[in-house]
Amino acid sequence: MVLNSTYICDDSSLELVIRNNINGDFSIIDNLTDIKPGAFINIKWNNKRLMLPYSLRKDYLSFTDRKWDWRYQLNQNKYPNTENPSLYELLPSGKIKQHICQLEENNSDISLQKNT
Repeated sequence: MVLNSTYICDDSSLELVIRNNINGDFSIIDNLTDIKPGAFINIKWNNKRLMLPYSLRKDYLSFTDRKWDWRYQLNQNKYPNTENPSLYELLPSGKIKQHICQLEENNSDISLQKNT
């Protein structure tokens, strides 16, 4: 499953890189099936830079530091949905805010329609 690296989340561009950390090599992965324990994701979004470690979950592929959580929901075949991941944020009030994300190329058509 090829990794997409650019999304739109809440109308702002988000860029990400996932790296494996086997023996400190920090190798960039291009395929989600290549993720190993110790992997992490770097996210640049909305004037924030996040580094979230890989977290093993049953129903989704997750990278979280307990304040931020980047998730790929797994489909019926247990493959991650890379078109519409979610970014969750734990707010100071204790509530969780979901930031809606989609592939940037899908969003470009929507943006053009809004501007015409």
